[in-house]
Amino acid sequence: MFNVIKTTNLPGLKKQVSIVFWGTLIGFSSGITNYLAWYRLAAPIANPIVSFYTTAIAYAVVKHQLMDIEVLVKRTLQFAGLVGFAVLLMAIVPKYLLQFFGIPRAVADILGAVIVAASFGKVRESLVNVTDRYLFQKKYDYKELLKKFTDEVMLKVDLKQLLETTVNTLTETVKLDGSSLLLFDKDKRTYELVATRGANGQQVSLGEQEQLVTFLRETHEPVWLDGKVDYPQTIKGQMTLQLKSRLALPLHVHEDLIGVLLLGKKKSDEAFGKDDLDILTPLARTLAIAVTNAQLFEELAKTQAEAAQKEKLAVIGTLSAGINHEICNPLGIVKAQCEAFLLDSEDGILIGKSSQDLLERTSNIMRVALKQIDRATAITQKLSNFAKPIKDPTAQTVSIEQEIDEVLILVGHDLKLEKIEVVKEIEPGLPQIVADRRQLQEVLFNLVRNAGQAIKPPGTIWVRARTSSGLVRVEITDTGSGISEENLKKIYNPFFTTKEPGKGTGLGLFIVRQIVERNKGRIGVESIVGKGTTFSLEFPAVKASPQVAAAR
Repeated sequence: MFNVIKTTNLPGLKKQVSIVFWGTLIGFSSGITNYLAWYRLAAPIANPIVSFYTTAIAYAVVKHQLMDIEVLVKRTLQFAGLVGFAVLLMAIVPKYLLQFFGIPRAVADILGAVIVAASFGKVRESLVNVTDRYLFQKKYDYKELLKKFTDEVMLKVDLKQLLETTVNTLTETVKLDGSSLLLFDKDKRTYELVATRGANGQQVSLGEQEQLVTFLRETHEPVWLDGKVDYPQTIKGQMTLQLKSRLALPLHVHEDLIGVLLLGKKKSDEAFGKDDLDILTPLARTLAIAVTNAQLFEELAKTQAEAAQKEKLAVIGTLSAGINHEICNPLGIVKAQCEAFLLDSEDGILIGKSSQDLLERTSNIMRVALKQIDRATAITQKLSNFAKPIKDPTAQTVSIEQEIDEVLILVGHDLKLEKIEVVKEIEPGLPQIVADRRQLQEVLFNLVRNAGQAIKPPGTIWVRARTSSGLVRVEITDTGSGISEENLKKIYNPFFTTKEPGKGTGLGLFIVRQIVERNKGRIGVESIVGKGTTFSLEFPAVKASPQVAAAR
């Protein structure tokens, strides 16, 4: 319950769980004192406070609709009120009729029953109004709904978040027993369930030729079961039995039906009226645009990721010479050690050596071999990890210094062959940052590689890292040709490149900036033509704990 209170974004659920949490904590803590008496320990018995638990549960049920039983609670209270009214009236009316008018008891009872029956409707209506007003809001606040959609739903560009927030907002604000969203799947040619909340949460898939879908697509009108339209029985049956919905709103973009928004019954048992349609229909149109934008954004991100991966694999090919050299060196050492031992054995040099001497020499050879194999394995492992596509970015605490070292191991060999020196200037005790580790490596790799390509050998690249006003600042400076002021304004534009045809896609810095901003960072650039360029990265530093700070 405590985790739900901390993490949920749903105010209604948070209120419900908070009441139950504190009621449980106080009630159970009080009940524990009963055990002390069993062991004859002198302690105050707080057993009466246990009733706080049941009081809290009752309050959460009645006031905040715990367990979504609004209708049950409302009808119970209304029924109790009606029974109380009838019993009271039947006890009073016959008594007065007998006392003042001398009417026989049987006739008095009949007259009392007639009075109860005649006033029943009015009393019931009054009880409904009272329970609706003080316990359950029958009419939702359309201003609140519009504000939530504007502030929380329409601004989201992440498709999954947009869909989930939509069904949660509608279910809570309009007070529904459930809502669902279906989106068109181009591959399957069906409308698939993508988000749901409440009673209509089962798996649903609608074919594009089904009567309900055809009606929504061709008429552009909602299916409104509480209205006066006489829909075909197949549509009514599908809405009530399969979809458990009273209202189906089409999501249209131009002439295309991209999805369907399904709304279940209101918890108040009230029917969807014309006022509801006047509010919800425009919202559905706006939602359709928001969903389309989020889908386009998702497709763009996928395209960018694929382009970045292709460019990364192409770059890895250029590293092969340096990597090959670094792998051949340790393998050459292992080969030399083994060959020397075999030659000594063939020349008889090992004859007469004690078993202890032979064991010591072979142990030394194996230690050297294992060390060099580990060295070669580490290099190939780093290259393999870097080459893998980034599927699910994960934010974690990351050491900038460690990631710089990882990248320089990969790209450093190639720079050495080009007679480019790399100078590291890392501030001691540099704090960590929160970012996706592999994405950060990709950013550093691109910037160091670009710096190398800007230099006409020989040259130097400085990689600096320091803290500044609560930020970790990384600077990559080269002694290259620099960037003109005109091109400096275009370097982050997609497909802009000053490289020769076939040597760059123009997506490198465009993707770098997106990755940096996605990890809550900033990127900047300064350049002087003929002298060089400095790219800077800034990320919020992770604050060290008091113990760590003291240790430093």
